[in-house]
Amino acid sequence: MKRILLTVAAALLGLALAQDGKSLYQTNCAGCHGAEAQGIPGAFPPLTNNPRMADEAYVVKVIRQGLSGPLEVAGQTYNGAMPAMAQVSEADAKAIAAYLKGLAGGTAQAEPAAPAPVPAPQPATAPAPDAAQAALGRAFFTGQKAFANGGAPCMACHTAGNLGPMGGGSLGLDKTDLYVRLGEAGIKGVLANIAFPVMREAYKGRPLTEAEINALVAFFAQASKEARHSSAVYGGRMWYAAVPAALALFGVMSLIWMGRRPSLAERLRRRRA
Repeated sequence: MKRILLTVAAALLGLALAQDGKSLYQTNCAGCHGAEAQGIPGAFPPLTNNPRMADEAYVVKVIRQGLSGPLEVAGQTYNGAMPAMAQVSEADAKAIAAYLKGLAGGTAQAEPAAPAPVPAPQPATAPAPDAAQAALGRAFFTGQKAFANGGAPCMACHTAGNLGPMGGGSLGLDKTDLYVRLGEAGIKGVLANIAFPVMREAYKGRPLTEAEINALVAFFAQASKEARHSSAVYGGRMWYAAVPAALALFGVMSLIWMGRRPSLAERLRRRRA
């Protein structure tokens, strides 16, 4: 009887963890891997019917430490990077793992060795975006038009395509090829449910609207067709800004010097002359 009670209790505990894990999954993972863990072809691998999800230790490690490099799931290779999600506690990661284990559809596999690198995707698949939508997305990206909920403009950390002489920020990665890597569905998933730690904090309580996300998708599609800046261009930006600023500073200093009050020695010299 005692053994039966323990078995029932364990089953109920596992069910509770899975239910809690589903909620945690929706909050932290669904933005990239989909509401039903179906993944996004070419961008994010599916977690449903993925035997690796049966290995709790592997899943917890990936959630807490991240994963990068080529990964093959169901015969398709994914060559992206998942950030370490430090905001997810060990206990919450185990709850998510318990939920995903129920979707695994197979036995656990050992963590695979890194396969040989695969070629990066080519930008030929990016469609021609709507010009008006792309222009609106550029305005959101650069901060010329504010986000409705007060989120920071993307350009504060990132650059994408050709943004002119001053370009964008360098704190985050260059997003010129974002559309090529993730596609429309991938970008929408990431922006609708932000999971990256720094972005998560920056947009906490300030989510992007559907219209803003659609405009940004169009902008990234357009940016994927524009030239990526080299390091020389970034160095040239500093000179582009520094030279006019230096000339203006010297001009102001000259005006101040010319308009200053003559010293006593100068007044005496003028009288003698």
